[in-house]
Amino acid sequence: MNELLAIKNIDMNVRYTTSVENTNWKDMSNIFKAVGWGERLSAQVRLSFERSSFKRFAYISDELVGVGRTVDDGYYYGWIVDLAVLPEYQRNGIGSKILSELENDLKPFLTTMLTAVPGKNSFYEKLGWHKQCSAYI
Repeated sequence: MNELLAIKNIDMNVRYTTSVENTNWKDMSNIFKAVGWGERLSAQVRLSFERSSFKRFAYISDELVGVGRTVDDGYYYGWIVDLAVLPEYQRNGIGSKILSELENDLKPFLTTMLTAVPGKNSFYEKLGWHKQCSAYI
């Protein structure tokens, strides 16, 4: 097995937090790059997360391994965006946990949506999400 593609065995605890304190924004930019979303400037990533109503960060020891946040209007519409987990930590429940916590945060909203990158539909569908057929981009 190629060691670069091997899934890390997560024997240690994953710590989830909502706090942006002590976040290494360069590490977060690297997560987005690692999942294939291209280059994101650390300063812009910091501002986008600081301006989001709800966010989650997943750490193993002191390593940032997963993130997620929302964009919303405060009452009616909430949108889950930027859910990403380092590839070597995927398939260990980290993304599911972040998604679950963000869903819980958005329960008071009338409508909750999310954006999935191509190829990740099955992840969201197995967690109860339904593909919308009336959205445009």
